[in-house]
Amino acid sequence: MLPSRLREHVRRQNWAAVVLDFIIVLVGVLLAFQINSWSQQRMEKAEQRAALERLLSESEESIRYLRRSIDRFQEGNLSRVELLTRLREDNWENFINDEMALGVITIGRAPPAAPPRSAYDEVIASGRFADMGDAELRTAVTEYYSSIDYLNGMSGYIQRLSIREPYWVSQSTTDVFAPDYPYQIRTLINVDEIRADPEFAEMLVRGHRVQLALTEWWQNALIDAEAMCAALAHISEGECSEVDTP
Repeated sequence: MLPSRLREHVRRQNWAAVVLDFIIVLVGVLLAFQINSWSQQRMEKAEQRAALERLLSESEESIRYLRRSIDRFQEGNLSRVELLTRLREDNWENFINDEMALGVITIGRAPPAAPPRSAYDEVIASGRFADMGDAELRTAVTEYYSSIDYLNGMSGYIQRLSIREPYWVSQSTTDVFAPDYPYQIRTLINVDEIRADPEFAEMLVRGHRVQLALTEWWQNALIDAEAMCAALAHISEGECSEVDTP
């Protein structure tokens, strides 16, 4: 309709009508672009909000994962402290082999951290991370994943060292087949031998120091995970169920 009317106005040299027709066309084109832009912006905001919600949920899962892992480290640490205290004080009253053995068999354990990260990887792959939230949020997310990378780097380093120098191996402990135990192995501690073996106490102290350092690195990653979760909750106007958010 409009093109034919425009041709008719040109043929009649009705320039005022021609100008009006051009204005109508221009306004229509600009309005169409604006509507498309608004639609695109709404779509991008919806996608960003969905990504923030996935990241928030994933950060809560990461916190739970890290806490469970730290609890396992702490069990071995506490057992080791008790065994070292018994060695120092030479007190073996109410000695329970399996509780003390936990402190020995957990020496040298440096598993890599593998918290969930599919939502984060998806955001990075999509290129949306640079525009997500604010600088504080992006810093919190970056610091958390840097902590995980550092933790895994140190765990790998400890694993390589322990292969070359297995400082937790001792002739004063024996592994026996036990179907009802984890991995069907039970570690027996010969109390008389460890009392008479100063190298056992030295091995235990060295191993304990390494496991305490590992525990601290896991705890640092947990702190950063909690900070990330709080920042995500703030930006998304949601709630991090694993930490108290302001």
